[in-house]
Amino acid sequence: MADKQFYENIFTLLKTWLPYYFAILIVGEAIYLLVKFKKIYYKETTVNLITGFLSISIQAVIKTFFFAGLYYNVYAHRIWELGLTWRAWVLGFFLYTFLQFFTHLLYHKVRLFWCLHEVHHSAISMNVTTGLRTSIFDIVALEMSYLLLPLIGIDPLVYFMLYVINKFWGAFIHMNEKIVDRIPFVEYILVSPEAHHIHHARNIQYLDKNYGEVIPWFDKIFGTYSKKTEEPLYGTLKIKEEIGFWEAQVHEFRALWKDVKTTPKWKHKIAYFFMPPGWHPDDKTQMTSYIQKQYAKGKRVQAGF
Repeated sequence: MADKQFYENIFTLLKTWLPYYFAILIVGEAIYLLVKFKKIYYKETTVNLITGFLSISIQAVIKTFFFAGLYYNVYAHRIWELGLTWRAWVLGFFLYTFLQFFTHLLYHKVRLFWCLHEVHHSAISMNVTTGLRTSIFDIVALEMSYLLLPLIGIDPLVYFMLYVINKFWGAFIHMNEKIVDRIPFVEYILVSPEAHHIHHARNIQYLDKNYGEVIPWFDKIFGTYSKKTEEPLYGTLKIKEEIGFWEAQVHEFRALWKDVKTTPKWKHKIAYFFMPPGWHPDDKTQMTSYIQKQYAKGKRVQAGF
């Protein structure tokens, strides 16, 4: 087993190179698309970069002074002593990727969380900067669930290493489909760009699919995995063209507030916050089924999957 200093050196190296990695991917992708296809979504890319800068600035402070410190405090009261053994790395990896899958699913299934996460899905094109497009209001939210890792004895270094590696891969899978899409063989082990592009699609058959960001296994286990059967159309059922920074940040909150105000019963007002996007008090079906039926009939759907 390598000593802790060895892992700390690797973590420092990864953390140092992460910003350069993002910059190289963004610039390289932009030059390639501009030269070969003469196409760049300037407005959307600008919105992505501004959103990413603000989100990272705000969240970095919160995560550095709150979440990171809290992680160490929870680890001090850990149930088991796992250290930096191979068992800790394997358990940490699978627990981390499962929590990522599960929290991502909740972002889509709970409307209040969807108001935050929909910012990411409101992009109508895919490129590396789309990975930076997040809500400036999503301060800690569901990341608190990751505190389960230190509680059972996963060393903070394991968590932060996995977090940084996830960022490296996350940037790659957002790359434009004209540059990289399907990766044969690798796609059975890791989430491919094609699989994540499907997650961002508004095609009916792709809704609620491919929540995993590192491995596709949990999607396959829980029946949320999809392969590409037709070219994905990006955006949501409501967003089909470029929108500005502030509109991307607040339009789902406005829609939620409108629904809350217009329903007379308090139990329905509360339900709107916690039921899936598109839920209506008169709806008795599962959400995906509801959306598919309504969309197929050409009716207006309030959700923005």
